[in-house]
Amino acid sequence: MSVPELARWANVSYPQAPGEVDWNSVSEELRALIPSDYQEMIDTFGGGSFDRHIWIHSPRGRGEPYDLVSGVIEREMALELLWDAGEEVPAAIDRENDRLIAWASTGDGEYLYWLVPEKNDSQVRRRIAVQDYDGDWEFFDFSCTEFLLRWINGQLDTNLISSAFAEFEHSFIRY
Repeated sequence: MSVPELARWANVSYPQAPGEVDWNSVSEELRALIPSDYQEMIDTFGGGSFDRHIWIHSPRGRGEPYDLVSGVIEREMALELLWDAGEEVPAAIDRENDRLIAWASTGDGEYLYWLVPEKNDSQVRRRIAVQDYDGDWEFFDFSCTEFLLRWINGQLDTNLISSAFAEFEHSFIRY
């Protein structure tokens, strides 16, 4: 699955615009390597929403409600508070050695993360973790673009993210 397929689905010309994001700076700020398909998606689409339901957090949106860096910081603090207060940490997350980087959220309050080993080895495949507002989790071995395409096409086996939105005419709307 690739960004060109996602662009065809959303009827967005590919590539839309040359990348304006300094990805090295974003990686330094987040202390993590950013997956290349996410970089290509942001360079193509910018930040916005798929089917008005999955909101992509973008480093272009500095100061906007869906800013990647501020969203990551906010979610890391929220998770620490929840887990320190006794909420169960999913077995798939090694709290000492893994990091969760929020790259998207939904209109229903779910968060989509990359599950990144703290060693940040570029050879390690990132997993997608989804957390809902009740504290339930699901994990996927997909890239973010493959995850989005599977959701859009009704091929994502999830109990947490509604697929009702994907039944309408598909769209990508920039914010």
